[in-house]
Amino acid sequence: MQAMNRKKKTFTFLFLGLFFMTVLAACSDSNNTVTNHNGGGGTAPAAGFVLTSDSGVGNLTTLTTTLPRKTEEAVLGALGLHSDSVITSFDGLLYIIQRLGSNSIVVIDPNDPSVVLNNYTANDGGSTTQSNPHDMAFVSASKAYISRYSLNTLLIVNPETGAQLGTIDLSAFADSDGIVEMDQMVLVDGLLYVSLQRLNRDKGFSAENPSFVVVIDTNTDQVINPSSSDNKIVLSGRNPFDMKYLASTDRIVVANVGNFFTGDDFGGIEILNPNTGLSEGLLMTDNDFGGPLGTIAIRDEMRAYVTVFDASFNNFVVPFDLSTQEIGTALSDIGTGFIPSLAFDDAGFFYVADRDTTNPGIQVFDTTTNQKVEGPINTGLPPNAILFVTP
Repeated sequence: MQAMNRKKKTFTFLFLGLFFMTVLAACSDSNNTVTNHNGGGGTAPAAGFVLTSDSGVGNLTTLTTTLPRKTEEAVLGALGLHSDSVITSFDGLLYIIQRLGSNSIVVIDPNDPSVVLNNYTANDGGSTTQSNPHDMAFVSASKAYISRYSLNTLLIVNPETGAQLGTIDLSAFADSDGIVEMDQMVLVDGLLYVSLQRLNRDKGFSAENPSFVVVIDTNTDQVINPSSSDNKIVLSGRNPFDMKYLASTDRIVVANVGNFFTGDDFGGIEILNPNTGLSEGLLMTDNDFGGPLGTIAIRDEMRAYVTVFDASFNNFVVPFDLSTQEIGTALSDIGTGFIPSLAFDDAGFFYVADRDTTNPGIQVFDTTTNQKVEGPINTGLPPNAILFVTP
């Protein structure tokens, strides 16, 4: 692929459907906290887990990180999973977040992934209203938060048992359609940062409203004022799609989509300062990348990656440098189909979930050279989300 075109993006309403697919399949790593790694090669002790899906059916595939990489497909057998799911982990357990249509959390021991330890609802107890869980953030083995895209209450649970411990009402931050669209979360020093997209459902989920990040004290479960000036962080961009905390810089990195079917000034990489409780603005715009942004993966300040869609709806993975704001050439030798997930293993290799229509699989890159070293690795059904867990 040639370097991404920097011209102003022009989109059509056809992109709406593609973006909704992306929203449904976004993957988040454990608490969205970035861990720095060593090197770009070698072996790693981590175990890889890939959610797969096709035609409304989902499953789980395991992936080794020692060479040669091998997979075991569909380890859940006929039990399967909801096709719209993402995966995270905490304290030695896997948590599969089954979104709209299933509205549940599946708990799995990575040492025996064929066995489901628990499967509990993310809906309110006794309610049939679909919650559409999107992300989990873990305080401890007995307390976690679940963001619910279709409700205005953030759910507090015991993540292992599913016991519901309470809710936090965020309805005061809703826009005119009455729903805040809470999505991604990160934990920093006992404070929970929750992105609120505040899209207008009455106008095709358009990003016509400012998007917020609210901050919750996990000791009191109360929304707090992140700065002296306001009770929420008002983003410079709109429609935040992914959010990661980079410990080495003590900053939260947000990928904003903006309005994905027209050109606007609300898409790009934004930086939040948890010390001031304020946005530091858009570091790079989506026009710089050549299209709207999706999932981000950050190895360190100098090596980060983001999925980008061009005006023809092709997907690319583009490297960028947070310290210099330089944008590299899109990774080559992968398909241009839907790319819903990115991940690193413990040795620093970079993995791309490539849902190419003719040859899907996991693509593996060396982050020191951005050259592909393996792939596509067959995962059975096309890959939808990737996670690595270190024993």
